[in-house]
Amino acid sequence: MTVNKVYFAQHGLAVEKTENPERPLSVMGTEQSKLIATQLASSKTNISKIFHSGKLRAAQTAEVFAESLNITTMSAVSYLSPNYDIVNTSEFLDTDSALYIGHLPHLDKLTSYLITGDKNGGLIHFQNSAVLCLDKTTPQFKIQWYLTPELLVPA
Repeated sequence: MTVNKVYFAQHGLAVEKTENPERPLSVMGTEQSKLIATQLASSKTNISKIFHSGKLRAAQTAEVFAESLNITTMSAVSYLSPNYDIVNTSEFLDTDSALYIGHLPHLDKLTSYLITGDKNGGLIHFQNSAVLCLDKTTPQFKIQWYLTPELLVPA
């Protein structure tokens, strides 16, 4: 049986809007994204393409992941915008090792919808730079793992 995996990540920590209205990644956001991306690369996580919302912080996060994972296929897509309709987003998903980098509350609602059919399920509380892996071996998505930057930093 083939396991189809799909990955979701919230963009890295961005600077405040008052500092820069475009909200690029902060130094910490870049570091945390590199930390997670390096872990995914060292564990040989099979991600073949990256989609992001097109907002600067998501695009920069995608670039960090792409560099660490040696991925050349990266695309900005409107269906990862923070307020895009969840049901319509789910119709676009490619379950062949794609990483989707987006925003809250969209990611929380989308992943709850994929797992339970209810966008208000509140199953995952996304954190900046954290990655969720779902598999789709059955009609319903199942959580395989969730990796946060805090799990990789020694206490």
